[in-house]
Amino acid sequence: MTAEEARRKALEILLTSSIEAARESPSLDISIILSHLLGVTRSHLIAHPETRIDPVEAAFNDAINKRAEGLPVAYITGTKEFWGIPFMVTPDVLIPKPDTEILVERAIAIIDRMSPHYHEPLRVLDVCTGSGCIAISLKATRENIDIAATDISAKALDVARFNAGRLPVTFIEADLRSGLPTINGGFHLVVSNPPYVPSAAAKNLLADGRNEPSLALDGGSDGLDLVRALVDNVRTSLVSGGTLLIETGEYNAQAAAEYFRVKGFVNVLINKDLEGMDRVIEGTRG
Repeated sequence: MTAEEARRKALEILLTSSIEAARESPSLDISIILSHLLGVTRSHLIAHPETRIDPVEAAFNDAINKRAEGLPVAYITGTKEFWGIPFMVTPDVLIPKPDTEILVERAIAIIDRMSPHYHEPLRVLDVCTGSGCIAISLKATRENIDIAATDISAKALDVARFNAGRLPVTFIEADLRSGLPTINGGFHLVVSNPPYVPSAAAKNLLADGRNEPSLALDGGSDGLDLVRALVDNVRTSLVSGGTLLIETGEYNAQAAAEYFRVKGFVNVLINKDLEGMDRVIEGTRG
């Protein structure tokens, strides 16, 4: 079978899938899966549609069937790019999303603003690190920071450690509801992409077969259970004048920002994502 023949066959399968996500960008999904299996670029496949796929045909058919059932392409290929860095992903971690790069951008701006005022490397904590994409992206971009990352899931931390490679990131298994670690007098910046999807919405999202961990999505009835716990507990780990950045969603960003204020944070801002939706809450410990 040629790549073009495989593409046409797979396109028919995805376009007739009962899963909406499988029908959204079938040509792109097919191209990514096929290029991954063959070890060639997508542009090579476009230029050479006659390429034989016989050695990977069975694996390709299996992958397309999984995609038709809703499994994300990132879990099929085992990788997802974030901040220009390829990350290994498994169903033990949330797939990194482009909107989370807004949090990384804002964190880097804060690091650059704060660094000149300290004679030591800034200390940064990433809570609910998952694949480690936030902590690793920050360390890869600003080497002069000391960064630690926590997660409640030991399996997620295994993925994060693999992704970090030789980058010096300290990983800690911990439940944020029981408190946050404090290292060398506290952190100057705490960042987090915690579970923030309301339970009912999370259940609906997972019904499409995406297979992402509920633990990383479900934030309780209003989506703010973990956000509130983080805001409550962060004061013992965040230095005075330090900044807290939390990703939330359009469901509850305004309520999250108000909770920041109620708990004594100042200069509270809501940063919008690529689609203009409220996304990252920012506050300074007063």
